[in-house]
Amino acid sequence: MRGLIARYRDVVLRRAGPFLIAVAIVIAAIFPLLLGGRAAIANAFELRADKYVYLFVLVVTGWLLRAFKQGLLMQRLGVHAGVWRTLGISLAIDCAFLATPGGVGGYAAGIYYVRKVGASYAAATAIAAGDQLLDLLFFALAMPLAALSLAQVTELPPVLARGAAFGGLSALIALIVLISLRRHIAAWFFGARGPVERYAFLRRRRESLQNFFANVGGEARLLMRGSPAYFALAFSATAVQWLTRYGALWLILELFGHSVPFALLQWTGMPAGGGGADLGLAATLAPFVPTGTVASALLLWRIGTLYLPLTAGTTAVIVLRWRDRMLRTTLALPTE
Repeated sequence: MRGLIARYRDVVLRRAGPFLIAVAIVIAAIFPLLLGGRAAIANAFELRADKYVYLFVLVVTGWLLRAFKQGLLMQRLGVHAGVWRTLGISLAIDCAFLATPGGVGGYAAGIYYVRKVGASYAAATAIAAGDQLLDLLFFALAMPLAALSLAQVTELPPVLARGAAFGGLSALIALIVLISLRRHIAAWFFGARGPVERYAFLRRRRESLQNFFANVGGEARLLMRGSPAYFALAFSATAVQWLTRYGALWLILELFGHSVPFALLQWTGMPAGGGGADLGLAATLAPFVPTGTVASALLLWRIGTLYLPLTAGTTAVIVLRWRDRMLRTTLALPTE
């Protein structure tokens, strides 16, 4: 199991990382330019300097809250890292989520970097899973609330409100299914018709896989035994983290002089996706904001929710790697 995770991490984080980041940057830049042309770039940088500071502060607040949540999950399982190292780990994980299709690299990065500070594979996997479950819980609760809020906007097409309600219900159902059927899923996975028996490379690792999942289950149960105050704090950090990310586009539109319902932007889904996210946003915002302003806003949104996190995350990866190399060098020095 360790070999599989290490091999996947090596491919995603080292070999494909720079290429995937470059692709994400190019795709994210194309649509605003197609929508608004060169004027989109010019208009995006005509705001007063203090307004860009507001946006930067909002973005950094989201980074800090994500790092705070990461630290809470790590400390719960006895994994201790300094404040700056935890921030670096959080930024590196976020970078991997943003740079890879469907965010698959974020899971490998989450396990890899938490392992580097002393966690077992089981504990690192439980922490990564807990992080995602907190995100899913936020969307399960927030999207129905967004649907109720959107229902009060009379000029909004009914299909958008229905879409928000469906999205929130789907997230809630997925969360309930994952928690309720976890034992059945594990039984199927190792059963006669499951993947372990069907694929030889998994069958040869049956015992290792069973031990690994048993250990992850134990770490997950320990994670779930936290106090109500602990969960309230972790969920609050998750909620505000996502609200700041959605709030980036809302703030940008406000700075351009266009008031748009906050719930409308929350309905648009996960920020910083591929070009499809821009297309959906442009269509959603069309009744409220002129096309040229949408293009400029999308460009600034990409800078705040994609380019800046990728830059910060790449920097964090470099710094973490440098620190690990320095530590190995120090430990290798002969003692007198």
